[in-house]
Amino acid sequence: MIKGLLGIIDKMRIEVFPTKDYVEPPKKTIFVQLNPEKYSMKHNVAFCEGQAMGTTGTDLKFNKIEGEEVSFDFLFDSSGVVPPGKIKDGKGTESLLDVAKDFAGTLTPAIVNPFAEVATVEKEVEEFRKLLMGYDGDTHQTSYLKLLWGGYSLSCRLKSMDIEYTLFRKDGRPIRAKVKCGFKGTIDYKLMVAKEKKSSPDLTHERTIEMNDSLVLLTESIYQDNTFYIDVAKKNKLLSFRHIEVEKKIKFPPIK
Repeated sequence: MIKGLLGIIDKMRIEVFPTKDYVEPPKKTIFVQLNPEKYSMKHNVAFCEGQAMGTTGTDLKFNKIEGEEVSFDFLFDSSGVVPPGKIKDGKGTESLLDVAKDFAGTLTPAIVNPFAEVATVEKEVEEFRKLLMGYDGDTHQTSYLKLLWGGYSLSCRLKSMDIEYTLFRKDGRPIRAKVKCGFKGTIDYKLMVAKEKKSSPDLTHERTIEMNDSLVLLTESIYQDNTFYIDVAKKNKLLSFRHIEVEKKIKFPPIK
């Protein structure tokens, strides 16, 4: 509210979490230097493709809806033209003092020493890269992230990062960089199962086998994990999980 009264724009922030539960407070919060000019979203539906021998068409069977993907371009600039970004410990909240400093900074003209050498962005870009895709030796995972900007919120993991340097000092070191990041939405399996009734572990599912159906793919579409196919085969007393007669009814038991 105070920011709105002062005319200060809310900065996009990225919270870095230690675990996939998103219960503990974030380790770090990144306030971007400039809000992105745009972002793109992508939604994918995955199908199992079946095609009978000698035919030209393809029978598409629904497999799963993949997690949301989103791309952002982040700008890093050390020339002094753009206010610096911030990285804070813990939850990304700003105090009244922080807001006042930001507001005062927008009113104070930048004084540049023409004889001073401009700092590079290499350190900031590397710190940003490590926070987003740093590998944790204890969890054996890269970072769990939450993107927050206005009403947009996404729990995700970093999928890709492309770094492009566009402005340089006389010695060739960069003072401006554009970092394009691709994120993919993630959700804890237990929470996903609780949200989606069709995948509830408390329900027994039944499927009728059709031509070109795969027990492994059917198991993955129901449990979001194909490692349960052996348990399904035992439950249905199948002699082989590779060759199942067409129109046979297969039961997929609840996960215990």
